[in-house]
Amino acid sequence: MELESFLSELRERIGSQSVFSEGIELQEAAHNTLALDRKIVAVIRPADTPGVVLAVQAANAHGVPLYPISRGRNIGYGSKAPVVDGCAVLDLSGMNAIREYDPVLGSVVVEPGVSQRQLHAFLTEHSAPYIMDATGAGLDASILGNTLEGGFGHTPYGNHREHFCDAEVVLGDGTLLETGRFPGLGPDLKGLFVQSNFGVVTAVRIDLMPRPAHYESFIVRVDADAGLEKLTERLRMLRQEGVVASCVHMANATRYLVSSRPCPPEFAHTVITSPDARRLMSTKLLKVGLWNAAGGLYGLPGSVAAAKRHMRKMFNGLGEVRFFSNKRLGLLMEATARLGNLGLQIGRDLNQSLVSFQHIHELMQGVPTDEPYRNIRWRVSEHGDLGLIWFSPALDATGDAARLAVDLARPLFRKQGFEMPLTLTLVTPNRIVGIFNIAFDQRDEAQCKRAQELYFTLKERFAAQGIEPYRSAILGMEDLEYNGAEKKDVVLARLKNALDPNGIIAPGRYAIKG
Repeated sequence: MELESFLSELRERIGSQSVFSEGIELQEAAHNTLALDRKIVAVIRPADTPGVVLAVQAANAHGVPLYPISRGRNIGYGSKAPVVDGCAVLDLSGMNAIREYDPVLGSVVVEPGVSQRQLHAFLTEHSAPYIMDATGAGLDASILGNTLEGGFGHTPYGNHREHFCDAEVVLGDGTLLETGRFPGLGPDLKGLFVQSNFGVVTAVRIDLMPRPAHYESFIVRVDADAGLEKLTERLRMLRQEGVVASCVHMANATRYLVSSRPCPPEFAHTVITSPDARRLMSTKLLKVGLWNAAGGLYGLPGSVAAAKRHMRKMFNGLGEVRFFSNKRLGLLMEATARLGNLGLQIGRDLNQSLVSFQHIHELMQGVPTDEPYRNIRWRVSEHGDLGLIWFSPALDATGDAARLAVDLARPLFRKQGFEMPLTLTLVTPNRIVGIFNIAFDQRDEAQCKRAQELYFTLKERFAAQGIEPYRSAILGMEDLEYNGAEKKDVVLARLKNALDPNGIIAPGRYAIKG
């Protein structure tokens, strides 16, 4: 590695203001919630695609590996930190142009630095007849970054792998590629750049969802843990039938608690179970189940009304289903706020629960929020102390698969002394992504060790059942194994050699090596 020559060339070609080899920039790039130490040799911040081309060319010439990030908000999976030591972080957050907006066909072309906050504000300012799909990653999360991690959100456009095209990519050898729109002539190449390290994506076209004539959110409450299987099966049928088109998130009571408020003082030194969480979250008039599902209904008023009737029949005898229009939720919040102002505790409790749900209700309308991020600290007072690792297995959308995931994980969380907040999301009608979060205090070395042990044990136990993660933290990422060695060791290795022959881009990412 000829680091000084690399830095000198880039200072000359893209400007010294874009090149950092020491100081706070390197510290911030290395910080992550996984309790991992990472050695970073530089931070490079190109202003545009030609600057990225120059950085990749210089990296090839001087043997310096680059680790591209969009805005670095990959919290719980690695933040800005590279998979391996010795990389220069290629920070694309300054490339934040919305290059194009098509008000007829409903799409935008965004650069890596475009945040959820920025795109939502842009659509509002233009009175667009479209909404974006929003994730719970926060206002400042990158649209492009989440897409390239294969992320998902809440609306019918929530499967982000499916709703982008037209990727502009600087390949590892410095070639500038445009994948184009599909259907089109030849293979659709965009998927090569999701969860890979073949190049640096500098722009993509994102589909926007037409603003629905009518929208209502729903919550399904199931009080018995044993109801998970039937809840999963019925939600899958509703997705397969097209009655529910949105992603549907099934969460245990612990997830609801962790996502909505800080850890109660009486549980400061005690692990909270789902029955504990249900008791803490429930009021006399608004109860939380051991399992709770949330999704959205979109369309003409008549079609939404028909979907509601069908859902009531589907869940009769299993759990309670409630529906909320914007008007109904607003009236309920006003009424409970008035009761709270009169000094009635039940009014305060109800209002707090409704406020917590309001953010979910709005996310399903494409309105991003920082609420999940504000509450993610859970047991620490400062974000800098937050330890967080996501474990995210991909499962068939069956009741048996959902139960297997719970039964595999629950004793492992209990053994290591952590709560088990869990969301099971039907991202497609037939596939579920489970999101387990391991939350800990980075100031406590013992907790850090237990959290990492739990993560690796979860990976091992699920892999033994043939279950792969839908997405991986950088913790141990360079050693990931795929179901079928030929995918990793033959196909992906050949692509890496062809598109990034010197192995310059993101070494270790998703274990793709030449």
